[in-house]
Amino acid sequence: MPTDQTAPLTAEAAPPSSSAIENELPTYRAISNRAIFSVLCGALAAFSFAELWFLAFAVLAIVLGISAQMAIRRHPDLLTGARLANAGIGLGLVFGLVVVTYTIVMSIIISREAERFAVTYAKVLKEGSLGDALLYRLPPEQRKDRTAASMEQEWEKQKVREHGLAQAKMSGLMDLRKALTPKDTHLRFVGVETQGVDAERVDKVGYYAAVLYEVEHFDPKYGPHEGGQYALAFFKGAPAGRHIDWFNETIYYPYTPKSFQLSGKPIDDGHGHGPGGH
Repeated sequence: MPTDQTAPLTAEAAPPSSSAIENELPTYRAISNRAIFSVLCGALAAFSFAELWFLAFAVLAIVLGISAQMAIRRHPDLLTGARLANAGIGLGLVFGLVVVTYTIVMSIIISREAERFAVTYAKVLKEGSLGDALLYRLPPEQRKDRTAASMEQEWEKQKVREHGLAQAKMSGLMDLRKALTPKDTHLRFVGVETQGVDAERVDKVGYYAAVLYEVEHFDPKYGPHEGGQYALAFFKGAPAGRHIDWFNETIYYPYTPKSFQLSGKPIDDGHGHGPGGH
């Protein structure tokens, strides 16, 4: 019996048809966790202006952002968040480069300003009076209203009030002045051992610099003698226009080079003593 070839297929024989709703729904993709953490780390890198150790977050932001991009490219049907990853990388690069550049530039400026003051201060210690040396222990704004004579008078009164305590505080300066008394002795500026921003200043930005000097015994015929002793002057200062106004906070003499510790621990003066020498 002939069959109708044009008859519609039965429900069992018909191919399964996909739902129109299923065709319209996009495939779900999760946001990359690394992209999210990259943005968070990039935001935290902004605090590196206050503390340099926050620069670690700038590095993390870049590393996580790149890692997130690579994962998204490998699994585009499962992961999304490329824009977040780009934002994290951008934040890490911007804050990281700006802070590093600023830190390097400021380090150079502080070092040069400290060198300029160190040369002047060496002349004061060698050629000036005790009052002149004491005058440079004051911040510039206080130095304007004082004289070398008034500083010596105040020092004599302080010795009477504080007895041995005053002598202990000034032992480094006094011992260095005694060492510089002979005419054939010179105080040579060697370099800046360390410098940076003074964290103790709360009223305005301040800086510090630890400056190394060498006490040389100079012979007109043979030049400086070998084996001279060293001194360290610890300067503090504040910005004043394009320059930094410094003052000497303390002097360590005798001093072993590269033994300065900003943490406040005792400094070896080469003879088993702490800050200030004997």
